[in-house]
Amino acid sequence: MSIPVAWPQILDFFGTPLVIEPASGQLSSDAGLLPVRQFDERLGLTRAFAAALDDPRDPDLMEHTFLEMVRSRVYGILAGYADQNDHDTLRHDPVFKLVAGRSPQDDGLASQPTLSRFENAISIKSLKRLRDVFLDQFIASFDTPPRHLTFDLDAVDDPAHGHQQLTFWHGYYDHTKQSQHP
Repeated sequence: MSIPVAWPQILDFFGTPLVIEPASGQLSSDAGLLPVRQFDERLGLTRAFAAALDDPRDPDLMEHTFLEMVRSRVYGILAGYADQNDHDTLRHDPVFKLVAGRSPQDDGLASQPTLSRFENAISIKSLKRLRDVFLDQFIASFDTPPRHLTFDLDAVDDPAHGHQQLTFWHGYYDHTKQSQHP
């Protein structure tokens, strides 16, 4: 009995076809991000994400695009690197360079301090546009757009006991609940 091998795999999101196949040396432990990046290329989600954000930086002083930084953070979080401090190492990882749109031979991606400034510079106006991007993407996922949507914003039953501050009556659960947002 012969078991078909799934390798090599060819991805085309980088412009030049990328061939993924097993190798004896370890270049990165995050190659699983490459097919996710291919899928993102079809959806355009990180591109739309970056386009929704205001970039207050001086264009003459920019070394990293918003799209690269969005992809660095999004793919870092997807790979389990929620802390920005991981990005000081990941910025040189060949897979992270590829998913951000750089060649593995190019200079490193944005450092942790740069990513921190990037995240802290995002305005409320940008976040509202980003919300609209996510809603539009969600609605576009239906063959026929839904006539209405129901969002369950308080799906956790968290009863409060006694006379605690910041509690309110929750009619669905029929008891007093602790407020999640003071």
